[in-house]
Amino acid sequence: MNILLVDDDVVDRKMIRRSLVKGGIEHHLTEVSTVEEGIFALEELCFDLLLLDYNMPSKNGVDLLIELKRINHIKDLTIVMISNSHSEELVLKCLDLGVQDFLLKEEVTASLLSRSIIQARKRFELESQLHKSYLQVKQMAERDSLTGLYNRYYFEETCQRLMQADKKRYKCAGILVVDIVDFKKINDRFGHEIADQLLLELGASFKRHTKQEDIVSRFGGDEFACLMVSCDNPLQIKIEAEKLIRLLSRSYSIYELDIYCQVRMGISLYPLNGNNADDLIRFADIALFRAKSSQSAMACIFEDNMQTEFQMKYNVEQDLRGAIERQELELAFQPIVDIQQAKVASLEALIRWPTAKYTSSPQEFITIAEESKLIEPLGKWIIEHAITTLKQIQTKCGYPIRLAINLSPLQLGDISLPAFINDCLKRVDIDGTLFTFELTETALLDESERVTSSLSRIKELGCKIALDDFGTGYSSISHLLNYPIDIVKVDKSLTDRIDVDDRGKRIFKGLIDMLKSLQLSIVVEGVENYQQYYVCKEARVDKIQGYYFSSPVSEKSVVKTIKAVNRELAREFKAT
Repeated sequence: MNILLVDDDVVDRKMIRRSLVKGGIEHHLTEVSTVEEGIFALEELCFDLLLLDYNMPSKNGVDLLIELKRINHIKDLTIVMISNSHSEELVLKCLDLGVQDFLLKEEVTASLLSRSIIQARKRFELESQLHKSYLQVKQMAERDSLTGLYNRYYFEETCQRLMQADKKRYKCAGILVVDIVDFKKINDRFGHEIADQLLLELGASFKRHTKQEDIVSRFGGDEFACLMVSCDNPLQIKIEAEKLIRLLSRSYSIYELDIYCQVRMGISLYPLNGNNADDLIRFADIALFRAKSSQSAMACIFEDNMQTEFQMKYNVEQDLRGAIERQELELAFQPIVDIQQAKVASLEALIRWPTAKYTSSPQEFITIAEESKLIEPLGKWIIEHAITTLKQIQTKCGYPIRLAINLSPLQLGDISLPAFINDCLKRVDIDGTLFTFELTETALLDESERVTSSLSRIKELGCKIALDDFGTGYSSISHLLNYPIDIVKVDKSLTDRIDVDDRGKRIFKGLIDMLKSLQLSIVVEGVENYQQYYVCKEARVDKIQGYYFSSPVSEKSVVKTIKAVNRELAREFKAT
């Protein structure tokens, strides 16, 4: 055992030296006579035990204990104070400063000193173990178990402390909330182990590319956050945030796989957006929500109007959730006319929400359903109700009418969808060949095996696949060749031009000829007047849909509407 004795009295040092020898403790003793020499020895050499006198010239033993607190690298040091003082206050002060035992010089004997050293070492080991356990609990309470970054609890506490106690120190700060675009798809495709490794590496990269004083945290799932205090103004925070997005959005090499990761970010600013930590974290989340809703923005800085918009979407989401549970939604049906046979050949099922408080626009509430993951229960309700309703329509109309049902891109990512459709068909006892499932090109941009598999399995049920809104957006011919598409629906934006100018008409007819050459069935949407109808007949289009024949009608009126449209078509057919 390496022992350091700090005592200015030569006689006392000799007495302690003899006691150590008589006590039978194997040791190597270093002696010094001042606090300054003691500090120097502790910094230069390694000791197991410090025997410390209280009364010394210039500085006393308590001064040395206080100085020890400053020297962080001195560890595993047991301390026994030896003094002539009987002061209970001094004893308590020394114990508070880390001393394990306190002996009176007049009572020191070889056996007492030996026993005190052994007990002090045991107490020190126990204190060390308790401190280690405390640090482990503290680590668990403050750190994320996967990435080792701070967790949400620590992040929120730190933000609150900064904004309350350190107002003068920090004139400006930013809260950056980040998540991974389509992380669920990465998780589903590659599995949890690889997804977790991606989170670990992204977290490490996030930490590496921020300043030491900035706090990086993992909130949970694929959501990370940074409390950026290293910038002097909002513009600098914005510049650093944009740089972070570029650095984090890249390919990560994981188990010999290159996985591309794109991140989006929401930003709130202190004190510009407020000085309450909870509010600022919520504002950053709202800004992230806006960034995720955008087609182009990778980062958004919170603005006051975003809160109103977010609250509106939240209200719609909650109302829609209740409407699905209470079955307050309805289907409307729009006829699709077969020009050659002069009759209604099929219907398109369209969702309606008559009890909506905030928005009844399907485009708006379906988008919110997709963002909030409500599209799964909503989509299943539409499919089940549409299949059941067609059975009833068939019975009343007396001939086999087809039904088109729209699918969200997110529904195609659900591997249970084909099985659900099959269950509905069997339960209603209706043939799958009577159904078409419509999807937009957005659903095909993913190019994942899951989408291809879902489409193939739906086709195996006898159903057809239609590509909706063709002629807008991407309009990629490769999608017609690479996916099992049976029907192409030409978008209304092209139909609107065929009775306006010759160029629009030529483009339309050229597109129809091209689609026919690929042996695809064609439905032209948005036919609203006779001239458009005539051009479609002239181009020998298969089927048309639009207000020229009928607007979408309720379930109660659909059979009556089908019969009325058929009568009108029969009259026109006879007249020609």
